[in-house]
Amino acid sequence: MARERKADPVTTVARAATSARARKGRGRLDGKVALITGAAGNIGETLCRRYLEEGATIIMSGRNRAKLDEVRARLIKTTRARTARLIVVPFDASDAGHVRAGIETAIELAGRIDVLVNNAGSAGPKQKLEDVPITHDELELLRAQGSTDTETAIAAAGNLLGLSWNVVRATLPHLKPGASIINISTIFSRTQYYGRTAYVVPKAALNAFSRQLAGQLGGRGIRVNTVFPGPIESERIRTVFAAMDKLRHAKEGTTKDEFFGLMALARSKDGGAPERTFPTVEDVANTIVFLGSDESAAISGHNFEVTHGMAVRQESRSTWVSRPELRTVDGTGLAVLVAAGDQVADALTIARVQAGCGAQVVLGMGTEESVRAAREALEETERDQRIRPVLFDRDRPDTLSEALDGWWQEGVTLRGAIILPAFGAWRFREPLAEARDGDVAAFLRTELCGAIAIARELTRFWKVHGQADQRLHVVFMSNGDDGQGNHYGDMLRAAMEELCRVWRDETEVQVRAGERRAVEWSNQIVRWTNTEDEGLPFAAGQAARLLFTHRKINQVNL
Repeated sequence: MARERKADPVTTVARAATSARARKGRGRLDGKVALITGAAGNIGETLCRRYLEEGATIIMSGRNRAKLDEVRARLIKTTRARTARLIVVPFDASDAGHVRAGIETAIELAGRIDVLVNNAGSAGPKQKLEDVPITHDELELLRAQGSTDTETAIAAAGNLLGLSWNVVRATLPHLKPGASIINISTIFSRTQYYGRTAYVVPKAALNAFSRQLAGQLGGRGIRVNTVFPGPIESERIRTVFAAMDKLRHAKEGTTKDEFFGLMALARSKDGGAPERTFPTVEDVANTIVFLGSDESAAISGHNFEVTHGMAVRQESRSTWVSRPELRTVDGTGLAVLVAAGDQVADALTIARVQAGCGAQVVLGMGTEESVRAAREALEETERDQRIRPVLFDRDRPDTLSEALDGWWQEGVTLRGAIILPAFGAWRFREPLAEARDGDVAAFLRTELCGAIAIARELTRFWKVHGQADQRLHVVFMSNGDDGQGNHYGDMLRAAMEELCRVWRDETEVQVRAGERRAVEWSNQIVRWTNTEDEGLPFAAGQAARLLFTHRKINQVNL
């Protein structure tokens, strides 16, 4: 005789409550209209079902009309919902024009939007930092070598951050007080995640985007919260972890066990003993139901982690309060790269501090105009003679690799780098939800992916030319205070923090595996919190201490 399975009491109570509400003809989302992006995906379909069960009318969006129609038909059959409560509006959310047209259609059909769930996204290229494809030609070369990737890093940034940004911008004019925006991130955007730089870095930027957006829209009565799913129970996550084990030359099950080790909660299945498991899609959907309902009316700007209590920091930060003493910092015989963009004055100040410590400085500027301006500003001093302005265009990865190889042939051995943003603090000024299309594109391509491109070229260079006794250090440095709340700066800060984290981890793993000779350590100096006149020389001095001494600080942000 088959053994009778014991019902989970929590599930039983939840189902009873749902059934009771259904019998009364109301739910937690009764009367609300929700736009759910990525509605045809695994999480998307479960979300749509749960929102239907709780009384919402749903606007289902995605790129593929056929898949959306298929999911819609399945949901109508399984939930017996009225067809009018499931509205399909396909659009490509990576294209701002498509989004605006799609939202106008949605408003015409549904009348309003009360809840926006930014669920759509993509996997990004599954490559180590040194192999991340930036251009389409690089992607095609990887595919010719057997890769199954379908996105460049630039496309991934558009699909992981740009999608949500575009939908928020297009939807905002139609949102009224009481509306809820829910952005779906991932806990991996705050952890090591081997071989997935192009996925986790844009997601980290999305985290800061949500937090900044909550502050900007809160005065209008619009709530913004972020959901961080952990590894979700599925065959897919086990396949992903197995692939990571192989990339890391680790024993099978290592990655899975590492993430299990971060979880505080063991869970009972069917009344059995608690055991380590992954959360389910249903767990994620239930959290999003809560955030869409009036039960969460007092909650905005918060993170909701569906991870079984994974111990993961919100942000890795330490604060310097003492001024750097540079008399004992010696960069003689060393060469460093200062990769800047259009901020000539700031870049020269930083370069002069490094040169003042005796180092040779390659000052990489983003445009020919900036190179000329930097050269004209140099003085006839011994210090300035150690600074060499050159073109270093992060929008053209081939110029980065050519420059590094050219310097090597000239005898310039880079031992470290300071990477500034591509644009000065003046560049991005509009509120995030009102950003112009050109600003969004420039931030995604040049700021976000440009930094990944520089990191990729440096790690490639050092893999070939680095030595086991070398200290290879990179310092990302933010702009100073922009006077506008540093909303864009915080997005870039979050992205660079995650880039530092995955870069450190990959090189440490590869050194242990004998694939490279030296660990590449990175930190980030956040400048906008210091508005003193000496703030920039102070930051440049701290960068020199990191580059030219043995300091290895675990906290990413300084």
